[in-house]
Amino acid sequence: MAKNSKILVVDDDHDIRESVKMILEGQNYSVETAANGTEALAALDKEVPDLILLDVMMTTDTEGFDLAYKLRDTPKYQGIPIIFLTGFLDKVRNEGPDQFQHILGEQWPAKGMFEKPVEPEKLIAKVKEVLSKKS
Repeated sequence: MAKNSKILVVDDDHDIRESVKMILEGQNYSVETAANGTEALAALDKEVPDLILLDVMMTTDTEGFDLAYKLRDTPKYQGIPIIFLTGFLDKVRNEGPDQFQHILGEQWPAKGMFEKPVEPEKLIAKVKEVLSKKS
């Protein structure tokens, strides 16, 4: 995919949204943002992006997963790759994996996961990789 690909960043943390947006726009990507699943669906109704960067825990601990599964099961959105950006892994380490087994046991509808804070170089490399494989 060309560097001017469209990316939707969904995160309830304003600072994370803005910093990721700046990183990606610095690489000439077109970036839209949303603060939660509801805003993300509204943004998707306006324009389908080439990639979604999605926080796992927003209004609920699984809002990002819930949205990802919904998109996977909606024909219009099935082809959009998703990369999770999350503090979820830290929560699993702190609280133990048992309460998350229902999530961890399923096939994730994502092309990768980065723990926040995200290293810009690694994120850019993963975005480029995922977009280059998108047909």
